[in-house]
Amino acid sequence: MVLALPLVACVTKGELPYITAEGERKTACQTEYSGAPSVDMFAVEYILSYCAKKAAERGNVILDQTLLSMDLAIPVAPNGKPWTFEYATALHRAGKLTDKEYGYIIAYIDLGLNGAPST
Repeated sequence: MVLALPLVACVTKGELPYITAEGERKTACQTEYSGAPSVDMFAVEYILSYCAKKAAERGNVILDQTLLSMDLAIPVAPNGKPWTFEYATALHRAGKLTDKEYGYIIAYIDLGLNGAPST
């Protein structure tokens, strides 16, 4: 007897609603992560906050104002090199990064910021 179980994927999604200077409501930065929900929620949070700050700089009104006050600093990589997915994953599995730090680092890498100074 073969038992087939459907795989249930957990996906954490987010998007950034904002209002333009002309008063038009728009949505940007639609993002999703599927892996570990306890980490993914922080990756989504990082991306939405990053996008919100960029959108606000362009004169848009961000509907979720809490995104503008989030500290997006990530820890310096212990090896002194730019973060990589593999290195961050190894440190997270070893318990040397919290879920939040790991999620932020993953988003930071995904945004292509790992070669730029942390904000």
